[in-house]
Order: sequence, then structure tokens, then C-alpha cells
Amino acid sequence: MIYVTQGHEKGIGLEIFLKSFLMLSSEEQKQIALVCSSKDLNQNLKDLSFKKESFKALKIIENNGSSGHSSTDSLLTALTLISPEDILVTLPTSKDQLKLNGINMAGYTEFFRSYYGNKDIAMTFKGLHQNVLLITDHIPLKKVPTAITEETIINKLSLTIDNFKKYFFPFEEVIFAGINPHAGENGILGDEEKTIRSAILTLEKSYGKIFKGPLSGDTLHYVEDSHKKQLMVYMFHDQGLPQFKAQYGLIGLNVTLGLPFLRLSVDHGTAFELYGKNKANITGMLYLLKNCFEVSRVNK
Repeated sequence: MIYVTQGHEKGIGLEIFLKSFLMLSSEEQKQIALVCSSKDLNQNLKDLSFKKESFKALKIIENNGSSGHSSTDSLLTALTLISPEDILVTLPTSKDQLKLNGINMAGYTEFFRSYYGNKDIAMTFKGLHQNVLLITDHIPLKKVPTAITEETIINKLSLTIDNFKKYFFPFEEVIFAGINPHAGENGILGDEEKTIRSAILTLEKSYGKIFKGPLSGDTLHYVEDSHKKQLMVYMFHDQGLPQFKAQYGLIGLNVTLGLPFLRLSVDHGTAFELYGKNKANITGMLYLLKNCFEVSRVNK
């Protein structure tokens, strides 16, 4: 089963999902359950001039949480139902909507880390020809150097390599960015890269000579080879994602690894300014659902 949680009630999440759902085959539609507030769903159906009868094949599960935030309530409801063989799809929300035990979470990934007590849950991105792993993600830049430890690198790389092999494909090449500009220029601009080099030596014992780097973060994308299954490993959020988003736009997946199940999300936000206007671009959602069904077929 593919469980879809509604995201922010004033965002475009439900719009892009409902439009995409209607483009699926009847067999594909049967594999999806939408966890949402009936009030929010009905409002979207009205705004989009959709008839309820068009969604007879869609299994709808009412939020049963009490946080007062649709994003949190739908997510917590789905987590009580989901099994390891299922896929979780989270629609876009804002960070003020995600609360766990009364505390605001910095995003879905941080929510999962806290909920499951696993600090090494990995934030990755899958595009048409490029795949990205972030060693650190939603943390202040000043905390990045101390957060990058050999243990963290090894754990996140192992999670990503093993899970991509399980759900998508094995990597032929893994390329690391350095932390400092020009990957430290042999210590002239910093020596934090020694942590990366040490982690690579350990990883090679398990996965072989598939690792390269660390290379300068601003030129890493130049070694992209569309004929190879590659993983680009960046040290922090805004080092890796600007070029990924510039290259792929809406066609990219945010993939969370290290959970008991696979979690996917579109690689864009809520677009509050488009809510209720029937103008949202569904390309990213269609790409996400395509990947869901491919994973389901491979893992049957």
C-alpha cells in the first residue's frame, strides 16, 4: 500500500495529488490510501471542481490526531498503519506544522529522527540522472564541521548504498564533496577533509573501490556521468541542493532512508500563493508516483 499524508491544508499538496491520481490506471489507484481531513479534502474538491464520484477507487482515511495541525495528524495516523512493505508519501508542509510531543520539528526528516530515535536517518534526493546524499541537512552552518564525523559518514553512506540497491539500483560510483572550498587545498583552507578520507578507507572494505574524492563542492556536478549510476555526497544542505534543483526543477524525489519503510516526497514546497487557484504543476507528483509503482513492482 502507498500511504499519502496530506501536508499543509493551505498548500498545493492535495491539489497535485488529486490531479495526479486521476491520471493513474485503475490498478494503480487501488494501491493508494490518502490520509487527510475530510474538511480539507472537500474544500480542495470544490476548488478544483472535482466530483467525489471520480475518486471512488481512492481509499480515504480520516486523520485521528489531536495536534490541531493537519500535517502532523495525518502523519501520525499513517505511522500507526504502515508496514515495512508499504511506501509513505508525504505532501508538502511548513515547518511550523510538524510537532512531536509539543515540540516543533525542523522538517519531516527531523520528525522521523525524533520519532524513531535514529540520528542517522538519511536525507537523499533522486533525479533523472543524479542522486544526492546530504551528510548534514537542516542544521545551522556553524554546526556543520563538528556534526560531520567519521561514524556519521559511514552510517549514512551504508544506509544509502544498501537501500538504493534494495529499492532502486546499486551505485557504480560514489563521489564526495569536501567541506571547505577547493576541498581544503591540501590543508591551506582547512583540514576537515581528513575525516572524509578516513571514512572512505573504511567504506572501501565493505563496498570496494567505488569512492572518489573529496573534491571541490562547487565542481562536483561536472563529474556527473549519465551512463553510470552515481551518488553525489555533499556535506551540507545548501552545498548540494542548489545545483540539483536548478538542473531538475520539479522532477526530483526527496527520499528518506533508515526508516522501517520507504518514504518519498516531492522536491518542492507548499506554494501557498497557488492554493485554491487550480494552477499547481503536477509534474513532480507524477514522477514520484511513477517511482512508487516501480519500487512496488521490483519488490513484489
